Amino acid sequence: MNSNLKIVIIEDEVLIAEFVKDILLSFDYTDVKLAHNKTQANILLTEFLPDLVLLDIRMNGELDGIELANEIKEKYKIPFVFISAHSDKEIITKAIETKPICYITKPIKDSDVFAAIQLVKQKIKIEDINFLLVKNGYENIKLFFDEILYVKSDNNYIHVFTTLKKITIRNTLEWFKETVPDNIFHQTHRSYLVNKHKITKTKAKSVFIGDIEIPVSRGNQMSFD
Repeated sequence: MNSNLKIVIIEDEVLIAEFVKDILLSFDYTDVKLAHNKTQANILLTEFLPDLVLLDIRMNGELDGIELANEIKEKYKIPFVFISAHSDKEIITKAIETKPICYITKPIKDSDVFAAIQLVKQKIKIEDINFLLVKNGYENIKLFFDEILYVKSDNNYIHVFTTLKKITIRNTLEWFKETVPDNIFHQTHRSYLVNKHKITKTKAKSVFIGDIEIPVSRGNQMSFD
């Protein structure tokens, strides 16, 4: 069974979306959700956190699919596949520039959908997992390792400082340490864990990430080269 692969279909034509869903179900991909406009799509991308997105280039007469594809690539970092009847070279060029996994043309064939899924699975298999899935309020979010600067313990909570913001999680620093790769993160102090790749300067009893000084306790020194 392949039900562990979460898929979102973004298609404004309901019958086509249901048709693609039926194809996926025939291949035992059961965790499938549909979005028929950008609003529904953004909700699913944020809350459902799919492994793959299948989306039409044109929705409601506009090239919303291309705009949404750029958002999926930059913000969500989820692999996506275009589904379209377009043969216009300019549109295809714009679509390819967003770097989809592949491009499925209408009328849609079962074999094309199956091939697209296999390409995505191969990509997922080849690439190491580079994020941590955490709950932030009512949302599940992906914390990408290369965006995390350091983590600070605060009693029953930990504060994760990223390149963009601070996220507070109800859990322990020990849990975080055991969850993330030790070739990237190192505990410098009982209350701190740092991303080794973000360290800009070291001292005998501290390290710096930019202007932030983080303590290093005895026994936790190491080379950060």
